[in-house]
Amino acid sequence: MTLRTESDSAITRLIIVFALLASLAGLTLGFRYYCKHRYAKQLGIDDLLLGISYLILTAAAICTAVASRHGFGQHIWTIPRVTEAITAARIVFIGGAFVFFGIALAKTSICLTLYSIARRKWQRWALVFVAASVLVTKLFSGTFIFVSCTPVQKRWNPMVEGTCWDIDVLCRYWSFSGAWSAVTDFALVVLPWCIIWHLQVKKIEKIVLGFVLSLGLLTGIVAAIKTTYIKASDLENDFTYAAADLVIWESAELAVAIIAVSIPFGRLAVQDYFRRKRARSVGNTTSQANGTQSTQPATSQSTMVRRDVNNADDEIPLTRRQLKAKASTVSLEKFLREAPNMPGAWRESGIMLTREVSVGRHRTDGCEQELGCRARSPPPPSNV
Repeated sequence: MTLRTESDSAITRLIIVFALLASLAGLTLGFRYYCKHRYAKQLGIDDLLLGISYLILTAAAICTAVASRHGFGQHIWTIPRVTEAITAARIVFIGGAFVFFGIALAKTSICLTLYSIARRKWQRWALVFVAASVLVTKLFSGTFIFVSCTPVQKRWNPMVEGTCWDIDVLCRYWSFSGAWSAVTDFALVVLPWCIIWHLQVKKIEKIVLGFVLSLGLLTGIVAAIKTTYIKASDLENDFTYAAADLVIWESAELAVAIIAVSIPFGRLAVQDYFRRKRARSVGNTTSQANGTQSTQPATSQSTMVRRDVNNADDEIPLTRRQLKAKASTVSLEKFLREAPNMPGAWRESGIMLTREVSVGRHRTDGCEQELGCRARSPPPPSNV
């Protein structure tokens, strides 16, 4: 057990943790937006809700920094002026109410993302129930901050005349809300596997997709840890110090939720990378194959298009494959003898189709090599 002294301060811890949370959440959210805009070509309602959640996280980080300048993170008896402690408490309570709302929006965004790929009715109803239950419990958590005291200022200023609920009642509900949030996070770990297992994709892709969609497990762990810091006695007697760790874990739950729902969309960029890599590999293989074929003696041709004077639109290109197959199976002498009878050589209109063919021939004894012999179809008969 560590004894706390008057010199204990959580201000440095608050600043560092919030800077890390805001930075990591911002990077992953930006990466999500980039991938969806580049590859999916559209943004949805889930992206909008997640963007609002991140703005709330950023606002919470700013509020915490401002509150720390008024003594938040220090023991209340070390703050020189009572008004500073009251200002710090007011900022923290208001910021905390919005963080509750941000967590609800982030969880709803996760459910909407899964809802778009869910195909079975019970899966969609389960996602709706999870989103609605988290939204309701978190909204009550934030609303109770303002309705638990009359007037509302008495929640952060005990010197104001009025009445408040017992702080123990408020902490018990916050503990229930945090526990339920953890349960729903664990449910959002199991549901993705049930949803994607029936998709028509490869098994390895199902495993990878199920893993990245199950990162909500981290959010559930953070939510469970957060509930251990909700202690009524500490919050009542030394709020400016005892609430520091609670605020950290509450905001961490929001940041981890944003990160967990943003990372899966990096799969689009990974798939595009490997697709391009395979395309380059196939292109290189094709180029090498073409280069190898070009080094061997082969029949080349330049083929003209024959046109019927009676039908100017009747253009029939002769295929390179047919001519190459013909040239590769006959000798030079036979080719010259049969060229006039080849299909398309003559037309009744008197229009002549000419073919220019380069033929390579090797004698079997290896003593003579003849390349580049050129053959041209003979002229048409004089009566045409």
